[in-house]
Amino acid sequence: MSKTTKNLGLFEYEKDKDGASTFNIEQALNDNWDKLDNEVAARVKTAELAAEVKKVVKDGSLTAADLGAEKAGAAAALEKKVDALGAGDVGADPTGTAASAVSTHNKSASAHSALFAAKQDKIKGTKGKYLGFTANDTVGEVDAPASGGSRITLTFASDFVGQAWTLKSGSETYTGTVDSSRTATVSVLGINTTYTLSAVLSGTTYTAEITTKAYYTALAVTLEKFRSTITVTVDSGSTVTATLGSTVLTKTSNGTAVFTVGKAGTWAIKATKGDQTAEGTVSITASGQSKALTLSYANVFGVCWDTSNSSTALKRLTQSTDPYGLVTKSVTTEPVPAVGTGPGSSPFDAYMPWSGMKECNLNTAGTVTAWKGQSRFSRSGDFVMVFIPEFYVAQKRSGTKQYLYVSDKPKTGMTKHPGSGKYVGRYHMNYNGLSAQSTTGVIPYADVTRARASNAAKNNGSRYHLYDYATYCAIVFLYIVEFADWNCQTKIGRGYTDSHSAALDSGTTDRMTYHTGRASGSDGGTAVQYRWIENLWGNVYQWVDGFNANDTTAYYCTDPSKYADDTATGYTNIGTLPATGWIKDLTVTDNGLLIPKTPGGSETTYVPDYVGSSSGWHVLFVGGYWYSSTYAGLLCFDAYYDSSYSYSYVSARLLCEP
Repeated sequence: MSKTTKNLGLFEYEKDKDGASTFNIEQALNDNWDKLDNEVAARVKTAELAAEVKKVVKDGSLTAADLGAEKAGAAAALEKKVDALGAGDVGADPTGTAASAVSTHNKSASAHSALFAAKQDKIKGTKGKYLGFTANDTVGEVDAPASGGSRITLTFASDFVGQAWTLKSGSETYTGTVDSSRTATVSVLGINTTYTLSAVLSGTTYTAEITTKAYYTALAVTLEKFRSTITVTVDSGSTVTATLGSTVLTKTSNGTAVFTVGKAGTWAIKATKGDQTAEGTVSITASGQSKALTLSYANVFGVCWDTSNSSTALKRLTQSTDPYGLVTKSVTTEPVPAVGTGPGSSPFDAYMPWSGMKECNLNTAGTVTAWKGQSRFSRSGDFVMVFIPEFYVAQKRSGTKQYLYVSDKPKTGMTKHPGSGKYVGRYHMNYNGLSAQSTTGVIPYADVTRARASNAAKNNGSRYHLYDYATYCAIVFLYIVEFADWNCQTKIGRGYTDSHSAALDSGTTDRMTYHTGRASGSDGGTAVQYRWIENLWGNVYQWVDGFNANDTTAYYCTDPSKYADDTATGYTNIGTLPATGWIKDLTVTDNGLLIPKTPGGSETTYVPDYVGSSSGWHVLFVGGYWYSSTYAGLLCFDAYYDSSYSYSYVSARLLCEP
């Protein structure tokens, strides 16, 4: 059986099937030759035609119409219509807005220069270099001309026309005379360099300063008929800036930095040294003024407690002995508490926050109505309080060594103490039948549950509540950094603790003239005060809110709106209380809260105060009471009793949010 080829249909035999067939000359040979001849002839004609088309197209005589691609004249008609179209016909600029805007922009002399001026201070180069074209016509650094780097435009008040001017810094001096334009342009070489522009009028030299940047750019300075000085006292080596609007002046302090300013306004002053920053403002209202500002960096004090040492004493840290590099201040003398009306002293009296702990009178809104020393101040007022300024803390632990720090200002690595910035009652709480008060000459409000005492405090208004755990810890922090000894009873006084039968009325320290010490009389038989706060230990225990314990698991809260008994809701786990006994070690958090950690001390060793704990939910009171000096002290921490407990030796203290 035969077959044909795919393209030309040539006849061919199949070997396995047609092997015995007689060979057909006509079919197998002649017909095939004819088909091949016809195909070759057709292809030759196609090639000739293609060559001819190329020739015709090339000379432009062949049209689309010749090929049937368009009706005669259609292309010409279309071309005519396209030529007649405008931008508005296709929606590109129907009103001519774009064309108008471009025309206006191109006619403006300042259009491009303004844009460049806004960006040019981003173009940075090395001192002595400009940004330009290199030899290979690529953008890069090229040598600056000897004429200078930064361009400073000088502008003068009209008073200076005709006067000589000088622009000077170090060895660079540029001079000229103010002409009618009242402007001049100077190129200067210095980077991060302060230049002083000066001119003299009627014997008075007026100056203005400008500091170049770390790279060459365009700057401007104006000289007014205005001259005032600002003297900033700050640590030597500090970089000090004075800023008013776009004017920024920079000096390096040698103990002081003196700025001559040429315009009025409130100047922002900032000093930096290492990671330390201090800021303030100076108001200049008229020419001729001389103002002064003293800036100080964070004052950080620290102590180190070796918990493996049974001594109650801690070591004071200095800049050279602080392994964490936080301490900036150290003291060389120890506090001396007063006895009765006698004198007392403390090196911390010169430093915040201690120096800011002052007595005041508040109203029910929590507003200060008078500070101690003012004529309106009275300890007989309803709310005699002591303000605790904001302060910052840090704690570090390395093995058995516990480090505690207090700073008067924010500092890297330190946290604002949540119990600072508050008003705490000078006296134990008293009760007028409706609400709690803090006033002299009254019996403490005792034999009351924590919840009842809390409600009595809140009845004064929304800013008042019960003395709380955070503020209690804040006072502990301030005391231990100041006195560097856990035994407050030997350092300040035993308190009213020695086998007495009833509580003292408030105010028995009122005759004292110094803020810390004990009243006149035998130690153990008189009230004590620390920074004007009376009887932080002794006389009566004080309820502390914001702390609950369930078995030995301790929880704290710093949000007064969430204070409640017998709950962990809204509270944070702070650790585990030890079994009842003398405190040997403490758990201290980064934000300055603390609880007893381990027992094993005594009345005279480690932390010589007592901790109480028990099973179930229980609440906290602190300080000790009139009968037993053994268990009294600032760190006396009794979380033994449940929320239903009350007794004649348990009272409370007011707290007010600012």
